[in-house]
Amino acid sequence: MTKDKESKEKEKNQNNEKSELNTLSYEEVLSQLEAAKEDSLRARAELENFKKRTSLELSNALKFANSELLSSLIPVLTSLEKATENLDDEKQTDKEGILLILNSFEKTLENFNIVPINPNGEEFDPEMHEAVSTVNESGEKDNFVIKTLERGWKLNERVVKPALVVVNKIN
Repeated sequence: MTKDKESKEKEKNQNNEKSELNTLSYEEVLSQLEAAKEDSLRARAELENFKKRTSLELSNALKFANSELLSSLIPVLTSLEKATENLDDEKQTDKEGILLILNSFEKTLENFNIVPINPNGEEFDPEMHEAVSTVNESGEKDNFVIKTLERGWKLNERVVKPALVVVNKIN
């Protein structure tokens, strides 16, 4: 029973549309046709933009999916580096072992486009470096990194952790 009502309603609407078209002038029909074409083109362009945007978002999601893992691993790498600095000469074999592990770990990270930022002697770049302090050394260039306290890390050319540095500022 409901389907009969729906079909009768559709038929009635179609008849109304036909009678409206019969009362329109040729110019009005052309105007409606142009408006429909414009709406169609706009919808197609919107769909293409949506496809491009979602493709880019998906690409970035895949490209930077490891950034959370890297953020969790950075303290481990930093601890290994600090361990090698704090070992005395009596424990040289321990130091060499830690350095081998650290080098192996870094090579594995490089396979996934994760590279360290070592800015010693480079000009200070606020996008890649975080200035912890400044010094005034006259023999060095102004606004250059004097010392790296902690290396930074990049994933696919995006900085995940900036390097902690000391910058030379000449007054």
